[in-house]
Amino acid sequence: MTEHKPHGEGTSYLRIREPQRVTPELAELQAEEKARKGFVRHGLTLPFRPEHLVASQRLVNLLVRSPNGLLPFREREILAVVVSSENRCDVCTIQHATALEKTGASKELVDVLAVNWRRAPLSQRERALAEFATKLTRHPQDADESYIDGLRAAGLSEEEIVEAAQIVGVFNFTNRVTGVLGTRLNPEAHAAYRAG
Repeated sequence: MTEHKPHGEGTSYLRIREPQRVTPELAELQAEEKARKGFVRHGLTLPFRPEHLVASQRLVNLLVRSPNGLLPFREREILAVVVSSENRCDVCTIQHATALEKTGASKELVDVLAVNWRRAPLSQRERALAEFATKLTRHPQDADESYIDGLRAAGLSEEEIVEAAQIVGVFNFTNRVTGVLGTRLNPEAHAAYRAG
């Protein structure tokens, strides 16, 4: 069995000794995050291929933070929290739960949603999105048109369904990368969630 550091040490499980190479594009993303949150997430400081960090973060930003999205910000963050909770990704669950509160969701709703969305007071449309996110996360091999029928019944357009699928997909990607690399949640993110 391979030994590794306890999860409380370092920012991840990685054993790369070289410091992070920061390209202008990565520096720009880090500065934007510092201005928005007051800190830079450990995931954006990992010491490997900055072009990969930039590409994945830009996709997340496009899908979740863009003002041109079809789904309201609240629904996008609900999808992020549900997927991350289903995958037991503490980093993404806490960060997106904090972001969901900033859309106006109550702390009580966010807390329940992060543990078990089925008990959260969601609208019919939000519940359909949470169900979709759960099914696609847990049983992607079974995906067929029935997966999106519930979204149609809840009033989502075909274009909104595409966006929901992309958001669920990108968070399954980020959850898996974050989890397997052991990327730790910043202490500042814990504090922001507790202060919500």
